[in-house]
Amino acid sequence: MRILKAAFHIDEINKWQMLCNNIRNLIGDINTHNYEIKVVVNGDAVNIFSQKDSSDLLHELEKLVHEKVEFLLCRNALHGNNINESALPQSVKVIPAGVTKLVELQVNGYAYIKP
Repeated sequence: MRILKAAFHIDEINKWQMLCNNIRNLIGDINTHNYEIKVVVNGDAVNIFSQKDSSDLLHELEKLVHEKVEFLLCRNALHGNNINESALPQSVKVIPAGVTKLVELQVNGYAYIKP
């Protein structure tokens, strides 16, 4: 059975809702669990994890995690934005560099999607 692989890239904080909508649309359209969806978060987008008024969006991200969506946060961006890794939700994974992960994912057959 074919597995659809998508690498979503978000680096702008104002694109989070669009990203979530894109992922929901993809999952709804393929109507199967034969997918691997990874979200690489770098740049200004990491700040969603430090804003007090982002609880609704973080709840949406947790729902996506339960649908097999993996969130990969760039350590460089976290440090650059003074975000402490210990304060992050346990459902996210910190990676050394977002740009390197994007290249790796594309080499491994993931479609690149940037909302």
